[in-house]
Amino acid sequence: MKMLDVNSEKNKVVLLVHPMLSSAQGMKQLLSDQMGNEYRYLIPDLSAHGEAATIPYLSAKRESEYIYEYLKTHQIDELDLAFGASLGAVVLLQLLNYKDIKIHKAVFEGCSVWQASRLHEVFSRIFFIYKHRMAIKNRSLAVKKIVALYGETAEVMADNFIAMDEDSIRHICHDCAFVELPSLSKEEQLNCTFSYGSKEFDLIGARRILPEKYPFAKMKIWNGYQHCTKLTSDPLAYGDMLKNEMITNRI
Repeated sequence: MKMLDVNSEKNKVVLLVHPMLSSAQGMKQLLSDQMGNEYRYLIPDLSAHGEAATIPYLSAKRESEYIYEYLKTHQIDELDLAFGASLGAVVLLQLLNYKDIKIHKAVFEGCSVWQASRLHEVFSRIFFIYKHRMAIKNRSLAVKKIVALYGETAEVMADNFIAMDEDSIRHICHDCAFVELPSLSKEEQLNCTFSYGSKEFDLIGARRILPEKYPFAKMKIWNGYQHCTKLTSDPLAYGDMLKNEMITNRI
């Protein structure tokens, strides 16, 4: 993992963890550049992504350890906002296990909460490895398909995908099917918001699992959107939403 640390002199700290195939620069362009210069932004490149592309991805737990180690090394024990999308949301869940880091608001976009779903793992692994091999053979087609879903800035996502090793893909698919949900108090749950596109697969599991596991957390549904497309289609509005989350119902 590599960490992009923006506005290190600011007091309010925002953690932004990117989804699979994106990068720290992608999250900076999408979110921190939209949210303004009043915050310090910590934006990691997860292993096998961006500046950390040559580092194999092993697990969400290990990525959360990297983030935790960075926070402790830089004497940061409080986050005004922590945001994770897709794979980044799974990593953020693991960070919540560290109770000596106070997270005032945690927002999860398209977060898988599937537990021990072997079928999900097998299906996603076959799907992504097939798409990975096709992307290597035909970059232009891969770019076209990803851009069609996530916009012009998604061309970098295609290159990240091509550069990724297949073991990292397998580990990511496992993590998103065998999510370890941390134990959260009522107060911690009240500080959590889980958002999903109405057309995405992970919403099925979220509607069943979240009310049972985290009954005090908030769920937000983006009507008509697919996985993480609310974020990429209107990043300015999404950034405004995140800023609003920081100032409302803070516990």
